[in-house]
Amino acid sequence: MKIIAHRGDSAAFPENTPASWDSAFEKGAFAIEADIRYSADGVGICSHDPTLQRLFGLTDRADALSFGELSALSTDFGDCVSTFAEVLAYAASGKPVLLDLKDESPEGLVRLWADIEGAVPAALRHLVIAGCHTMDATEFFAAKGSVTILGFIPNPDLALEFHRAGASLIRLWESDVTHERVAALKAAGAEVWVTTGHHTTGRKVGDADAPSLTALAEMGVDGVLINDVALTKSILEALQ
Repeated sequence: MKIIAHRGDSAAFPENTPASWDSAFEKGAFAIEADIRYSADGVGICSHDPTLQRLFGLTDRADALSFGELSALSTDFGDCVSTFAEVLAYAASGKPVLLDLKDESPEGLVRLWADIEGAVPAALRHLVIAGCHTMDATEFFAAKGSVTILGFIPNPDLALEFHRAGASLIRLWESDVTHERVAALKAAGAEVWVTTGHHTTGRKVGDADAPSLTALAEMGVDGVLINDVALTKSILEALQ
């Protein structure tokens, strides 16, 4: 299975930071994931949460502040807000990046595409994986024809619909994975990625262990979104 570093190597470094992304690739991840939003003045930034509470102790929304205001913030560990441009630089250098798109409004999609087009050469845009939560976003990127599309499907029953709309990759939650679902998607030509943990697993989002990874591998899952790259790599190597 491919290892996709959930918000980077977030078990070892602060999420959505260059340190976490660099560490993920150094430890053997296939791709990194980053959460993409925009500041009030239109600069792409990386933030999973809509507000700045968890990382910076502020109740403000990330999209309500200018990039200058966001740049002045730092965590207790000295980390600052990372930019979309920093993420796209990995793709431009030949490394796959999965974008969890937090703004899929029509104007947001146009802005995302403009940033991708401006930063990543056409020959390398397949390394940009647009993680789409809506059918509109999936169809938007499918019409562009150059990036890879992953369906962050809102429920598993929509998986084949997203695939038919252009998502060659389908993300399932671990608790939604069954032999039947994986087999049906793979028979249709989709690649199946799974975010480990959360819901009924008893583990936080992105956490995994040997039994869970073994079960996913046995069901034919193609990739896992995880927090701890080194641990996952060692478990997967032991399964070979």
